[in-house]
Amino acid sequence: MSAAAITVKDVWRSVLPPGTELLAGGSGLERRVEWACALRTRPPAFDAVKGGEMAFVPVRSIRLLDDRLDLAQVMTSFAEKGGVSMAIVGDASASSIAVSDRLMMPLLRLPEGVHINDVHQACVRFILDQRTLLHERAQELQMTLMQLALSGAGPVAIVDRVAEITALPAALVDAAGAVTHVAGDAPEGLDDAVHAAVPALRRWGDTVALIAADPPVREHVFAGTRLHGVVSPIPSRDGVSGFLVVAGPEGRLDQMARLAVARAASACAIEVDRERAVTETRERVEGEFVESLLNGTYSSDDAVLERGRRLGVDLSSTLVVVVLRGGRGSRDWEETALRAARNTVSRRDASALVAAHQGGVCAVLLDAHAGAESATARLAEAVRAECARATGDATTCAGIGRAGAGAASVRASYREAEQALAMGRKVLGAGITSSFSHLGLHRLLFALAQHPELSDFYADTVGPLLAYDARTGGDLMATLNAFFACHGSPTETAQRLHLHRNTVLYRLRRIEEVGNLSLDDAGTRLNLHLCLRIRDVVQLSEATHAASRRVAS
Repeated sequence: MSAAAITVKDVWRSVLPPGTELLAGGSGLERRVEWACALRTRPPAFDAVKGGEMAFVPVRSIRLLDDRLDLAQVMTSFAEKGGVSMAIVGDASASSIAVSDRLMMPLLRLPEGVHINDVHQACVRFILDQRTLLHERAQELQMTLMQLALSGAGPVAIVDRVAEITALPAALVDAAGAVTHVAGDAPEGLDDAVHAAVPALRRWGDTVALIAADPPVREHVFAGTRLHGVVSPIPSRDGVSGFLVVAGPEGRLDQMARLAVARAASACAIEVDRERAVTETRERVEGEFVESLLNGTYSSDDAVLERGRRLGVDLSSTLVVVVLRGGRGSRDWEETALRAARNTVSRRDASALVAAHQGGVCAVLLDAHAGAESATARLAEAVRAECARATGDATTCAGIGRAGAGAASVRASYREAEQALAMGRKVLGAGITSSFSHLGLHRLLFALAQHPELSDFYADTVGPLLAYDARTGGDLMATLNAFFACHGSPTETAQRLHLHRNTVLYRLRRIEEVGNLSLDDAGTRLNLHLCLRIRDVVQLSEATHAASRRVAS
């Protein structure tokens, strides 16, 4: 396991004599050391190199091997075979230092007078002893922390146990980069220091292979403090779901600390997967439940009430439906908006069921109150704004239905929310939140949209104008709409339509002639104004029914 590996830094700290200095290649100090070898004075230069070796080289002996070789060439050849570091006695050339940095192969210089064979043998003994010790401790840690994970103790309990095992402070960082828990005798400011390090940790986490059973470990220096830390990412199916950190003075961050943080991150990965599985199952079940409520596809009121109770939902309470739709509907928009809506509802501790539905997102707000429309409107606008931000679609709109109780009220509130959204977008423009309660006249017209008397009134009043526009493209209905919007002023109507005033006057005369109407008559103006609003409602109603038929097919 990589977590139990011995690194170049471990060998430097634990085996190499005092006074050993790092000449170059410091970015490779975390590379793992599998074995140690020494330069031979006859070919081959090293015994069979299998990868992961640290070499001990007297620089003067290189010429005895081959007078055409220098340190840089030996280092290059050693690296090509899998070597990870080199400790030398003697001077290093500028070219060897450049090779060390380029290959990220730490180049260490031992003090003069050191017997290199003694240091080599000490390194071999250290590797063998550490392998045995680390393997035993790794098994103990694995068992202890996995038992916590499998018992469902949670990540916090795992972090607490790591702090006990290492006698060092430990911190848990979530997917958003927030420090959610600190255990042990943590110095003041540790959580802020860890939080500040998250961007760098994320960049590292994005570049390493993540295996839940064997997550990588690296050492990190926390800026502005005297603390170092060993850090391991918590793997998940989607990448890094957080980090586990053990902090302390550099000298105390030994292999045991590295083992503990890696095993703890692995145990936390189990908890993350468990929580994700529970969340996904609940979201799927809630989505199916919301779908049945919106479509009315449940067997009976009693059955749906009981199903709601099993989900912790009281359908006898007051409920309100909020619908969200983007200006450019797509599967990506729907998925991103769904996550954003759920996160917003969760952050505000609102009780709601949130699900995707027919290309949009629906939130059934629970325990809503008919007299608290302003609170519902604020929540709906917060969800809409977050969905717009997350999806990058500023045209995202929201519609709010009226409050009601019982399963049937959910479907009714949903239809009203859809109507409020569509009418708000048409009348007020994109990127707004509209409430059915504030639709005014349109509420009545929506209720009568499928009534034959409404269509007969519409056809009798403006039928000739519609036929004229269809035949000639005369835009009489558009002119009439602008005329009313400008309070009957031909001059303002001309400005609104970017036409000459005489053109507007001509069209108004044609409206009177074609429709056999008098725009000076108050009753006629009322009827015409009403027909323009009927046209909005009929068009939206037809579009809604067409969309429903497409979904059903």
